[in-house]
Amino acid sequence: MAFHCNLTALLRIDTTASTRDHRLKDNVFTRFEASEIAPNQDTRGPMRRPSPAHLIAFFLFLTVSSHASTYFVRAGASGNGSSWANAWGDVSSISWSSLKAGDTVCVAGGTYSGAITIANSGASGNPITVKRAYGPDAVCGSTTTGWNSAYDSQAVISQLLLNNSHVTIDGSVWHGFKINIGSSGGTYYGVNVGGPTSNITVRNVEVSGPCNGTGDATCNSPGTDGDPRGFATIHWNGSNYDASANMLIQYVDLHGQCDAFYPVATTNLIFEHSRIADSIMNPNGSYTCHDNVLISSDSTNATFRYNEITNWHVEGLLFCPNGNCSSSWDIYGNIFHDPNTTSYNRIIEIQGGTNGPYHFYNNTIVGVTYMCSNATNGGAWASGTAFFNNLYWGNNFADCGMSGEDYAYSDKSLSESHGQGNAANIFVSSSAHTVAGYNITKHTNAGDNLGSSYNTDYNGNTRTNWDRGAFEYATGGSKPAPPTGLAALVH
Repeated sequence: MAFHCNLTALLRIDTTASTRDHRLKDNVFTRFEASEIAPNQDTRGPMRRPSPAHLIAFFLFLTVSSHASTYFVRAGASGNGSSWANAWGDVSSISWSSLKAGDTVCVAGGTYSGAITIANSGASGNPITVKRAYGPDAVCGSTTTGWNSAYDSQAVISQLLLNNSHVTIDGSVWHGFKINIGSSGGTYYGVNVGGPTSNITVRNVEVSGPCNGTGDATCNSPGTDGDPRGFATIHWNGSNYDASANMLIQYVDLHGQCDAFYPVATTNLIFEHSRIADSIMNPNGSYTCHDNVLISSDSTNATFRYNEITNWHVEGLLFCPNGNCSSSWDIYGNIFHDPNTTSYNRIIEIQGGTNGPYHFYNNTIVGVTYMCSNATNGGAWASGTAFFNNLYWGNNFADCGMSGEDYAYSDKSLSESHGQGNAANIFVSSSAHTVAGYNITKHTNAGDNLGSSYNTDYNGNTRTNWDRGAFEYATGGSKPAPPTGLAALVH
């Protein structure tokens, strides 16, 4: 592994509070990226003497980073993982006990009968990474010995089971890893947790089936399809649900499950740049499960942003369905469009006592035929819940009807103080029923400036006018490509 270090830059530690928080926390060393040092920056400068604890952390960092190893998985192989020629033969054959912080496991494209089951932990800023092979990738790509271009293809696995901490699962490109859920009855999962987790990242994973999004007769037979769940954090340990902290989920595609996303007992969860579709078991009423886009209990400080949600059946986002629970979510920059219209489609519903707050900002909502928001079965909106800057078009409501809701854009009359009602169709092409079609061709009236935490739109553009809905009007721009070759930087 190539390792480069600017020793002078690494040791320039400012012990003042304002700088120290960015470089050092609890005496854990965090490295500089090359981009943090300007090309002509003089790194000599006045230096402060680092403490012994800082030096120990620094040399521990050098030891871990400079000895990171790369392992390989290739379908049908029978080796020890040391090279493509001597690769492990299945993702279930990964020797997790051999892995350490900073190690990478490269998985060749192909079909694997086994599951990826995380069984070891990385370290802060130095995760264990399982990555699908990708030609341009410096670690798992064409420069590796024994490379074959066939390795750069989709890798199909049976399941992903998350455990431990500081681990990244990365399909490298959209749909890089794929999990097919078949018709087996009962409750089953594409991705789930097997115990407590923290600092897990999952990106570029597709979970497909068992339904095709039409509620056909092959996908609603009682006892056949049961309750398939695409991505969940549900593990009962005998006393309570195991907790998941600081989970990052990006660029996943969940389609054809009853409950696409089912987070339970999470804190600081982020779900972004993803797609959820075809959450339909049976549009004719013979349900074997209650289909939802998202169903969640006891998830706090969670973020759901920059996602496409389409062709769902009943609730969109359902919180606290099993009684009183803690729940607080930022929901912004999403596009909810074209649900299945044969049932009671809606956007957000809360149950089980007072919960929230929920911040529902700059979302685009199109074609919903039943209702936008609902509090039922004892549910009540917590103080601080706010709905601002949303765009509503072609629904049977003008806005979500929330107390204090404002700055909406709607094709219907609005009674909001700053609402833009009876507005013109400014979509690129609403008849296309696509994300690109729901981009906008001009600015709306200025929305509410909600601050830097929310000032990026669905396509990654910085908001200046604060256009209402998921998009800020721009002459160009598209949704950010799934990231590749990322290096972690801890602040």
